[in-house]
Amino acid sequence: MKKIAIFYLIIVSIFSFNLLNSNAQEVKPDTLAKAIEQLQSDVMLLKNLKVSGYIQAQAQFADSLGANTDVAAGKFPNGSDKRFLIRRGRLKFVYSSNPLSSYAMQIDVSETGVKTKEVYAKFTDPFVNWFSLTAGLQNRPYGFEIEYSSGLLESPERSRTEQSLFKDEYDLGAMLTIQPRKTSPYNWIKLDAGFFSGSIENNNPVDYKRAKDFIGRLNLSKTFMEDKLKVSGDISYYNGGVPTNSKKLFKVQDIGGVPTFTSKTVDSLSNALREYYGADAQVSLVSPLGLTTLRGEFTKGQQASAKTDIKNPTALTAGLYVRQVQGFYFMFVQNLGQSRHSIVVKYDTFDPNTKASGTELTDARGYTASDVKYSDLGLGYICRIDANTKLTVYYDINTNEKTGVKGYANDVKDNVWTIRLQYKF
Repeated sequence: MKKIAIFYLIIVSIFSFNLLNSNAQEVKPDTLAKAIEQLQSDVMLLKNLKVSGYIQAQAQFADSLGANTDVAAGKFPNGSDKRFLIRRGRLKFVYSSNPLSSYAMQIDVSETGVKTKEVYAKFTDPFVNWFSLTAGLQNRPYGFEIEYSSGLLESPERSRTEQSLFKDEYDLGAMLTIQPRKTSPYNWIKLDAGFFSGSIENNNPVDYKRAKDFIGRLNLSKTFMEDKLKVSGDISYYNGGVPTNSKKLFKVQDIGGVPTFTSKTVDSLSNALREYYGADAQVSLVSPLGLTTLRGEFTKGQQASAKTDIKNPTALTAGLYVRQVQGFYFMFVQNLGQSRHSIVVKYDTFDPNTKASGTELTDARGYTASDVKYSDLGLGYICRIDANTKLTVYYDINTNEKTGVKGYANDVKDNVWTIRLQYKF
């Protein structure tokens, strides 16, 4: 951005100099002053605007036709086990004329169209600089991986738990952040808390819910050994509701000692509870072996969603299904010395219904594929080709539990290779 501003300044200066010399008898003294003043204003505008972005172009290969790789960029087309796609094409603008306020907008451009990801304003108090308010479409302040940039992810996608409970990382709302200024000895403590609509994730831009969802997170982060060792962690809480417009609510009950979905009639104006508790931790160490990163995250709670789609917390005519959920992931990333190469190992498991498992899950008892537990092992290689370009080769080994649900009596063939080239600026 500085190079662009300098180039712009040189061009305009040359033009102004030539204009002054060729029209020396006609140009008034204040003409050049006005031109310089306008130039300074334009340069200042460019200095205050930051533009960034990245593109992720990838090829994927599944081990079966039409593989349902839902958490690996979606299901494959029927009759196909290979595909090309633009997974993400992000462009972000941040404008800030002073350190206490900023405006941000981010869009995602792919072969399927253009989607707005972020539009928000952020303000920091001018007195102690401890309190910041962020309002608009923004990241949900829950856990680590949701807010972690997709351009920095070591695995192609976020974990199955995060994708299942948070269909989109962004939501409409207002968030208060409390963190002491950088010069404070307590800067390592950060608290985020806010209210969100909980509706944007269903591709519904309208905030249709009467009750809003609360999200809170406490973050602790410290460095040791002259910044060679970094330790951080979060405790998160989500409390929201899903309108029970259909008047039907399904929960797992013991029927003759067998866990079965049963329904009850509820007030159409009530809300089904959507509640999660989460904890995560990250450790990174710089050593002669290179940068070593260990990361883990755990979430437990209750999800209210559609019968056949746990990602869709929307009240349908068929009624809401309430499930007790639990999931975690553990990730190991090792840079190979001071080279451009890294290896990645990630284990990820998500149980969408802890009240039943295995052959207890049958169609007759109301269960679907959305109740099947998965455990995923990811193995990856990353090459940082240059300062802007990164190549990722990743293999997802997805294993589901054997159940009585149709199509899930055995492990489904849904392993997938991902080869991704990312350019980031």
